[in-house]
Amino acid sequence: MSKPTLPAAPTPTILPVFVFLAIGALIPLVLESGFYIRLAMLVWTYAVLCMGFNLLYGFAGQISLGQPAFYSLGAYAYAMLQIKLGWSPAVALGGSLAFVAVVSLLIGLPLLRLRTHYLAMATLAFMLVENGVANRWIDFTGGQSGVEVPALKWAGEEIGRTGIYYTVLGLAAVVLLLHDFLIRSHLGRGMQAIRDDETAAQALGVRVDLYKLRVLVLSSVMAAIAGICFGITSLRVDPSLSEFHVLVSLLTIVVMGGLGTRFGPIIGSVIVVALPQVLTGFGRFETAIYGACILVFLIFLPHGLSGLVERKFQWRADRATADAKRRKQVLKEEVS
Repeated sequence: MSKPTLPAAPTPTILPVFVFLAIGALIPLVLESGFYIRLAMLVWTYAVLCMGFNLLYGFAGQISLGQPAFYSLGAYAYAMLQIKLGWSPAVALGGSLAFVAVVSLLIGLPLLRLRTHYLAMATLAFMLVENGVANRWIDFTGGQSGVEVPALKWAGEEIGRTGIYYTVLGLAAVVLLLHDFLIRSHLGRGMQAIRDDETAAQALGVRVDLYKLRVLVLSSVMAAIAGICFGITSLRVDPSLSEFHVLVSLLTIVVMGGLGTRFGPIIGSVIVVALPQVLTGFGRFETAIYGACILVFLIFLPHGLSGLVERKFQWRADRATADAKRRKQVLKEEVS
């Protein structure tokens, strides 16, 4: 009689990532309205922004409120490198990401010595400083009017709305694949160890300071990519990118999608972008209903929609493993 074998421990697969990307690739073929395609680009932009925050806070436990600052810096750098230096879009993309990485590194070295709400307040102060510079350095940033972002061109001609959408989708795909890889790798487990207990993680050999600095720089670069996506879509960059409403939107996406989950940033972005369009028919009650929806998620779905789905699949996998163990135990007893 052959021995029964237990199923391998369930490991997250990359298949759902390609499902999301396939759905995204089909959107321009299904939605012909330019308004809805623009909403789809906004969904991917916010998803990229929140993936960086998800790694930094959801997995590494570092409460940083400065993501909108890097979001704005990436957009401004992308525009200025083309306007002031005449760089091509591709070179400006790389240059802006390198610039944001250096800034985040310089900011992170002193700030990551802080913890909990002290780190949150320090990064919030950095966001306010960046917003103040963007508003008041009128000769360079254009002040409240902002600056125009050069349109994307192919063979000397501006690309259309569909081409812009697929450009944004391509940038989002790179970030999504990186985000998912980090979560499923040993790096993700190291970040979670730091989140749960820094002292214990260090005792287990995790280089806490290095991990925290790396994830801060990486999340800042992701925020910069989101800013570039916004600039490509809107063809304008202004100080509103680092104002409180962006931070509020980011936190709302985290609440509704699920903090510390694989696909919370995408699911939350879909909800936050689509929900106001659904609620416009309620007129003056729109804000009240929107706030009530957030309260419902906080009370009944503290891990967001993505957390609910992931927990359900994990429960089913754990139950299958437990059933297999019970069958093996029964078989051993019968044989003996």
